[in-house]
Amino acid sequence: MRQHLLAWLVSTVALGAPSVAAANQVAPEATSCRPCHEEIVVMFRQTAHAATSAEATARSIKGRFSAGHDVLRTRLPGISFKMEERNGAFYQTGVDSAQRRSITKRIELVVGSGRRGQSYLYWAGGLLFELPVSYLTGPEQWVNSPGYSDGEIDFGRLIVPRCLECHSTSFPLQTELGAVRYSRRYRLGISCEKCHGEGREHIHFQSSHPAETRGASILNPARFSRDRRVDNCALCHSGEREPRRPPFSYRPGERLDDYLVARSDADVPIPDVHGDQVGLLRRSKCFRASRDMSCSTCHDVHRPERDVARFAQKCLACHQTGQHPMADEIAGRMMTSCIDCHMPNRKSNAIQINTPGKQAALYYRTHEIGIYRER
Repeated sequence: MRQHLLAWLVSTVALGAPSVAAANQVAPEATSCRPCHEEIVVMFRQTAHAATSAEATARSIKGRFSAGHDVLRTRLPGISFKMEERNGAFYQTGVDSAQRRSITKRIELVVGSGRRGQSYLYWAGGLLFELPVSYLTGPEQWVNSPGYSDGEIDFGRLIVPRCLECHSTSFPLQTELGAVRYSRRYRLGISCEKCHGEGREHIHFQSSHPAETRGASILNPARFSRDRRVDNCALCHSGEREPRRPPFSYRPGERLDDYLVARSDADVPIPDVHGDQVGLLRRSKCFRASRDMSCSTCHDVHRPERDVARFAQKCLACHQTGQHPMADEIAGRMMTSCIDCHMPNRKSNAIQINTPGKQAALYYRTHEIGIYRER
């Protein structure tokens, strides 16, 4: 498997992946947008998108390292993992007591906002690898990372660029003496440029023309066609797709199918609730019956969104409560709980956690809006 992934990295460079020099020319961080868009920037930095990757610090890591909460035991009595904090740095150690051996790696990058959970990465030879233990925030529990088997000490899951494309703003590749490496000039989290395009020229123009309000040299997804607005989100929310072009080469407003191979219903008859929200939305009658509905019809990516009642108001903009066949029975719930019935939580088949004795599933809210049998 690792040889296959290394070959994939090499092929990515051969396709013409964005160079380090090109990556260094992107606009500054979201803070450069703040002088003119302070409210938006402040709110956006509280979102899961902004926090989807970070340097490993006591603030960014949600996992617990205190005594009694710092060990993951496996199905094999002699094999366990210990999480440690030493001098401000964080580590995972795989211990095989029967063989009297252990492997320790430092937690260097955090992937995942921590709302549901987090996984962790470490550097080795200029490449990134997933650490074998992840953290689930709700139950406050260390678990085997996705892709790892329970009861094995394995630190070898290589992270490919397509993973980083959806968990960072930029992460360029470079070649040194024929070897593929990740540049250390990366930008973690999802920033303004991911949806609005590079902002250097825009910032330069607006700084010298402060009275200009038309927003020169910047992309506004609200002005895209419906298909291109959806493509902006589908880059990371349309499931696993084979690349046509190198990761990080897509630009907002362009046709995503030119960058990722399109998939038909025959390929994926039922899109997964984790990562293929666009595929599920496309199956919805609401989407098919509308010429303008897109992800942003219901979502404001600039703000944290955890209020179910707020989403109900989006539904009620099109659906009249008096027309609901169960209006008398559910009464006031129609004003606050539309998505609990019409977009229920469903089990993901894409994300499986191997735990001692069983394979645990994670549940996510489906984006296939429909009528479901009451459970």
